[in-house]
Amino acid sequence: MFLWQSPVAAKNKDDLAKIEKKMSVQKKAAAKLEVAAKKHAGALGKLRRKLIKATSSLQEKHEEKDKLADKLKSLEKESRQRADTLEQSRERLTRMTSGLVQLSREPPALFALRESSAVEHVRRSVLLRSLLPRLKKETETLLDEIDYFDDLQRQAAEQKSLMTAASQNLVWQRHNLDQLVKTRQGRLKKTKAERDAIKRQLEALSKEAKDLKQLMERVSSFSWGKTIGKARKTPLPSLKKGLRNPVVGKIIRGFGEKDEFGVSSEGILFAVSASSPVVAPQSGRVVFMGPFQGYGNVVIMQHRGGNHSFLAGLGRIDAELGQTVESGEPLGILPEEGEKKLELYFEWRKNKKPVNPSSKS
Repeated sequence: MFLWQSPVAAKNKDDLAKIEKKMSVQKKAAAKLEVAAKKHAGALGKLRRKLIKATSSLQEKHEEKDKLADKLKSLEKESRQRADTLEQSRERLTRMTSGLVQLSREPPALFALRESSAVEHVRRSVLLRSLLPRLKKETETLLDEIDYFDDLQRQAAEQKSLMTAASQNLVWQRHNLDQLVKTRQGRLKKTKAERDAIKRQLEALSKEAKDLKQLMERVSSFSWGKTIGKARKTPLPSLKKGLRNPVVGKIIRGFGEKDEFGVSSEGILFAVSASSPVVAPQSGRVVFMGPFQGYGNVVIMQHRGGNHSFLAGLGRIDAELGQTVESGEPLGILPEEGEKKLELYFEWRKNKKPVNPSSKS
């Protein structure tokens, strides 16, 4: 039996075949994209782990160099003090020796021409005998001071050599970290239009906010829309246990302590060395970056649970708006050598209210 197929049915069948073929191609392309996305995510995750490790190593080297510098300062200070003591001992010994020489130069025949010469001769003899032990002790003390001073000089020279080696190592470590940061930022590269939009939004926010409190409030409630729309689709990373200090440095003003104007600090102020890396104190997303009145370059991060962190005093920022970073991942570095007093200010806020970061460590 012959079945006749109408031209319309044949056309529909051809169209269906084309659609199925197109869908098959699209599925394969989607599968490839998914594999590529997973590969990209895996590579980015691996890169982040490398970054955290490299930054941690660099921070350790900065800490080591700071300790060496403190030790060298201490040795140089003690060397100056010992040099003064050495000079004083030398002067005392010189005076005593001169006195003894003067006494010993008078010939015994002169005593016969003087009244009470016998008594005076006895007195001089007693004085000479009493001065000799003191002279010996002063000489021994001076020799000990010279030995100790020489040892201090040797230690100072060793510390300088260690400082030189540490500085050279830091240069290499910084270069290594810079390359890793460039690789990371290359993977997260934005178009010029996106960068321009971000710049306009940041400038507008900076101008609108009169102080830090207003800036934090505006940032936490601001709707970024399309500016970081893609980044918003990426959920905030989970919080890690405890906060980490964003820099290696000495705390010069703690939370709640008053500044030179008598105002209680709502964060922590660190004294830091030049070019020190600044890391994310907790996993989160960068929601503000750039200069802000009186604070220099700042970075504000959003974290889960209504938390925000504020970092001020950076020389260079190596993160972009909307970028998610893990705890310990680099955000930038402090200014280079040549700057006067280097400090980094760190605030942690919970539901817009400042909280002591140390209590979260």
